[in-house]
Amino acid sequence: MITNGSSIGSIVVTFVSFYLYPIAGLNVPIWFDSSNGWHRSIDYHPEQPARIDACVKEIQRLKESQQMEGTILIDTTPDTSTLWKDCAHEHQPFSEEELHHARDILLKTHDEEMVLTIEGSCSKSRDLRISEGKDPLGFIGNIDEDTFLTTESFDVCLRATAAWIRAVDHAFDKKQAAFALTRPPGHHATFQLSNGFCIVNFAAAAVVHLLESHDDIKVSVFDWDVHYGQGVAKIIQKYSRARYVSIHQTPAFPYMGNKLGVSGEHLNVMTIPIPAETTWTCGYKEKFEEKVLPFVCSDNDSWKPNLVLICAGYDALDSDELASVSLQAKDYKAMASRLVKHLRENESSASIALGLEGGYQLSEFAGGGNLPNAVTATIQGLTE
Repeated sequence: MITNGSSIGSIVVTFVSFYLYPIAGLNVPIWFDSSNGWHRSIDYHPEQPARIDACVKEIQRLKESQQMEGTILIDTTPDTSTLWKDCAHEHQPFSEEELHHARDILLKTHDEEMVLTIEGSCSKSRDLRISEGKDPLGFIGNIDEDTFLTTESFDVCLRATAAWIRAVDHAFDKKQAAFALTRPPGHHATFQLSNGFCIVNFAAAAVVHLLESHDDIKVSVFDWDVHYGQGVAKIIQKYSRARYVSIHQTPAFPYMGNKLGVSGEHLNVMTIPIPAETTWTCGYKEKFEEKVLPFVCSDNDSWKPNLVLICAGYDALDSDELASVSLQAKDYKAMASRLVKHLRENESSASIALGLEGGYQLSEFAGGGNLPNAVTATIQGLTE
């Protein structure tokens, strides 16, 4: 029984604040595709199906230990033979309507010839293998030194696009955080070029979907992958109701975004380069709080987003060999939590959606944490 008047007031204020600005929410749906392994290289490649497997296993482990009870794992695979057997989750395959819409959005996000060429290559190679009596799944070849195609890559990417669209729709409609745990990454894919492990651009497609679906929506995209997402920047810079900010290592692939500043026709792209060996306390936190947060959501009425989409790459981990920034898994928890706080402090009703980009360290013994540790830390930061 509460008898202290100030306690009652405090509880009321807390409740009202959460009701008005339920940015994160406790029930976080996480969409993944257990058939993502149909896109895989014939040789070792750091961008591998084990990335998703490891994350799902860690989320399930924490759910069972009641550390992440609010998360909901949802498998979108169309093939029930690929369903996880030792993991409590829901199965929600995409409808034909969802996949058709995702394809339409890709055709609007990218050069049409680019999308149709990838789709056609996968389809024709699959049909040829079937006519020769082979397994439909086969390796086609490389688009560039780092980016490859199999007969199923387009369909895997189509489902990933649909997952990002589900995530942003859920976040916007339900005012709850949502996560598209997909692969391959997408933020390097430009209007007409697949590159850097990325075949199509899921984040840009999700933004295009939102802008087409809502006349007055504003979307902020925050890319914390260690590499600059030049594809997202180039695609959405023409949209006045979207903005993109990236904090990334330089020099590093794609060797762009080397200057701190704002650019674009609508001054809606911010690049924040950081040097190798940057840590959370030595450089990163300062840039995040002083540059990223005000650009994502201003402290006046000049920019108040309705949704924040995070290109959640985790290759800035100290243990990740694909770059040299030195973050710890716990730093992503702090960053997610601080983002929620910033939105609430500025009276923004924006919700948060995330999609997996890079992040390749899977060792259980990685100092400072691995990819699954960072993903789960992020979700905990949003929900706590």
